[in-house]
Amino acid sequence: MKMKATNYGDEDEKKFKASDFIVLLIIGSLLVIDFLPYNHTMEIINPQFLYLSIVNIFLGIYCYLTKKINWSGDLSILKKNYVASTYVLFLILCAISIITAKNTSLVITKTTQLLIIFCLFVNLCIIVKDKFYLIYKIIFIVCLSAFFQSGQEFYKFICDAQNKSIIDALVSLKGNTGNINILAASMTIKVPFLLIAITHFSNLKRIFLCFTLLMVTLVIFLTGARTPYLSLLSIFILYFIYYFKENSFSKSSVTRSTLLILPIIGSIIIANIFFANSKDNTRYVSLQNRVKQINTQDGSASARINFWKNVVKISKKNPVLGIGLGNYQVESIPYERLTANDSNLSLHTHNDFLEITAETGILNGIVYFSLFVFILIVNLKRVLKSEDKMVKTIAILSILVAIVYGFDSLFNFPMYRPTMQIFFCLLLVFTVCNTIYITESTKKTNIAGISVFFIIFNIALCYSASVINKASNLEYLIQTDDINANISGVLNGDEVLKRMPKYPNVFSTSEPFYEYAGIYYLREKKYDKALNCFSKADKINPYLGRTSFYKNIMSIERGNSDSAYIYSKQAFYLRPRNSNFYRTSTQLAATKSDTLEILKEHQLVTTYRNSPEAWITAANALENANFNRNSLTSFMNKGVKQFPKDSTLLQRKNAFLITTYIMEGQNFETQGNLSKALESYQKGLKIDFKSVYILQNLGFYYYNLSQYQKAIVYFKKALSNPGLYNGKTEFYMGNCYQKMNDRLNSCKYFEIAHSKNFANAKIKIDEFCK
Repeated sequence: MKMKATNYGDEDEKKFKASDFIVLLIIGSLLVIDFLPYNHTMEIINPQFLYLSIVNIFLGIYCYLTKKINWSGDLSILKKNYVASTYVLFLILCAISIITAKNTSLVITKTTQLLIIFCLFVNLCIIVKDKFYLIYKIIFIVCLSAFFQSGQEFYKFICDAQNKSIIDALVSLKGNTGNINILAASMTIKVPFLLIAITHFSNLKRIFLCFTLLMVTLVIFLTGARTPYLSLLSIFILYFIYYFKENSFSKSSVTRSTLLILPIIGSIIIANIFFANSKDNTRYVSLQNRVKQINTQDGSASARINFWKNVVKISKKNPVLGIGLGNYQVESIPYERLTANDSNLSLHTHNDFLEITAETGILNGIVYFSLFVFILIVNLKRVLKSEDKMVKTIAILSILVAIVYGFDSLFNFPMYRPTMQIFFCLLLVFTVCNTIYITESTKKTNIAGISVFFIIFNIALCYSASVINKASNLEYLIQTDDINANISGVLNGDEVLKRMPKYPNVFSTSEPFYEYAGIYYLREKKYDKALNCFSKADKINPYLGRTSFYKNIMSIERGNSDSAYIYSKQAFYLRPRNSNFYRTSTQLAATKSDTLEILKEHQLVTTYRNSPEAWITAANALENANFNRNSLTSFMNKGVKQFPKDSTLLQRKNAFLITTYIMEGQNFETQGNLSKALESYQKGLKIDFKSVYILQNLGFYYYNLSQYQKAIVYFKKALSNPGLYNGKTEFYMGNCYQKMNDRLNSCKYFEIAHSKNFANAKIKIDEFCK
């Protein structure tokens, strides 16, 4: 092989060629993904990956037709570069994890997405390796993308703030990324390009770039995401050190560096003004307050720590090949049953390094982390030792991008987000191809054969991405039907089965597609088909408890209360922090008078999710199960003692005590112990002097004693408060006035009772008022 060093030369000295335009067009086309529509899919990443796979096909065809591929030379370069070799090793270990995966469809899904990015990396290496003299044009294109993206988000924010409220506008900031944190990361990773551009370009371009930096950082700050704060601080400090090292403290360099600071100051001031007007007291108080919330005591931080602890447990059980690429979203669920409320799931560890470790083994976790270490080492050496200014520029840009991507990998999940993966590709290309040697191979290679195979491979990935995209479309349609709550939707069970995807076999939220097919069949009363689908869903994801919950509903509809009770308990014990499962299980336990089960479930719930609602749910079930009223009073007193300031629990306790005193009073009246009966009613009145039921029973008490005037007083007090609608109280008031020979008032209240359909009122009217 003949080797010759790449000669970047001066961009201005090189004549702009058609191939240069193609390279810039390709870079621009990649950045378009931030503006793609969802196209009736549940997650934007699926149309984005499909789009990237199509771009890969066209890139492969372009390289083949223009004879740009020198497979012998290009592959030898990648083979000899330990950053590229590490990346390839990482991908191989990811694919091998299918051996241990319980859900192979998720491995296929995630492998497809990783391979699309790998092919993009190969394609970009081929077309960019001898085009680094275009680096500032590439940087400017990225800056243009940042301008349009930030402008679009800020415009939407202003519209939402005007039409709704500032807090609504802040909460809805997610752009075309699907998540507020991903939007912030997507904007932050473009900041390194802006820093270099501002200190390189001049005049109107510099003004435009400073304004763009203002807009980009403003959108980042408005999201309230905290990881970008760490990234921005790190890259600004590092770039200032690099810039002054290269340019010394001259007047011009100080002026240019000032232009990097002013947009940040401006965006901080503007963001704080919006935060102050939002009147929020949690996330959007001020930037300073948001920075103070960066600690392990914060809710989201403690949640991440719990996720990371679970990853360690998973990795210990599966240290060699892990649980399978992509399988974390299912296999992590049992580890969260005692920490996650209701149907909340982590789905990601919020740390790509740990997630890869859990899914593909400890070795691959080390390999993936090493990839970033190698990237930083290679580029740091170039910054410190290279004499070529262009090489240094690309190296410092790579370091800054690696820092942003690295921070996001530590606290979020950029690995499967195309908006971040494009920059991961550029990072690898900048690292692998910067100062590489172009190889002029004399060895005969079947270039056409390899090229055609590469194109076919990309077509296969495109097909796979299309399958995944169709699955996301089906998920979107099912979610639009909201079949969890609605009796029917646009789709039906047969249609869902007909469109059942090959992969993935679960939603992005981990529920199996078969589970939803079963729910459709349940709504359609096709119980056998529903049961069959639920059984298949259980084999895919047996940890959610949802299939047991719906089997419980199905059993109730079929009149099988024993099976319903069994299924309700299965759902509860799978997810004991799910309040709906808890409520359903205790209600069915009450129908069986199974007070021991109610107390058992209550003990489990309050151990891990103690709340006033948990005590109220158990108290309602115990009361319905005819639990000893003295024991139930003691039970509720314990709850009130734990939550003395909770008004709902206290109201529930008071309502229970009032019912108890009414029952006592009625029993004493039946026994003829009138003084004790009155004492019981008065105890209830002390708890709530507006209780319509106590007041009504006092009215009946005095009515039975023929003390009609007193009875009328209490009846009127009862009717002055809402809650009595059946006409009974008015009927007895009519009786009281009749006994007192007050025909006018008597008929008045009989008429009111009749208007409320009280049964005996019409007889009284016919006998007494005509």
